Amino acid sequence: MRSQSTSAAPVICNEIIAAVLSHEGDLALLRRSALVTGDVGSWNCVTGFLDSGNEPLSQALQEIEEEAGIPHSDLKLLENKILHLEDAHGQIWRVHAFHFSCQTRRLTLNWENDDSAWLRPDALHEITIVPWFVDVLEACNLAPIRKA
Repeated sequence: MRSQSTSAAPVICNEIIAAVLSHEGDLALLRRSALVTGDVGSWNCVTGFLDSGNEPLSQALQEIEEEAGIPHSDLKLLENKILHLEDAHGQIWRVHAFHFSCQTRRLTLNWENDDSAWLRPDALHEITIVPWFVDVLEACNLAPIRKA
């Protein structure tokens, strides 16, 4: 997906949350399982569609508990931003990006992800990540990892 920078209000096709978890400088990465609809096998943060009528922060906390098993009492919100990203089909996605620090490294995965790891931001170029994860990291003021 590409960042969308326009003065006109974008026409939103999909609205999601993306929650980056960090602990002592490392980022929690989740590998998308074969049971999800896109980016199978790629590493990403906690993500989910924003349910109608739900607040983005509430949805992010719910997704973190479902996908990583971390209760909101173990989290501290550090950053949140809204991104408008264009996918390969020209559709605009509104991404509610969050960065939380975690009191724990213990992750309990659900069916959406089949593996997890904690990595420093400067090591992310060594693995296959979801392409728009870079945009989320930059929005959350985490080290940019753009490839040359």
